[in-house]
Amino acid sequence: DICPIKIKKHGRRAKSLFKYGLTYLSKVLFSNDINEFIKCCKFLSCT
Repeated sequence: DICPIKIKKHGRRAKSLFKYGLTYLSKVLFSNDINEFIKCCKFLSCT
């Protein structure tokens, strides 16, 4: 369910990359998908 971020008429993104990532992390944290949570932890710890 990853889709490109829309660019508005003034040239800026409709949603910042930070907000996009924060929304994804909150979705993973509050879901019961432990595998996705582990993948996020590994990515954030750069290992």
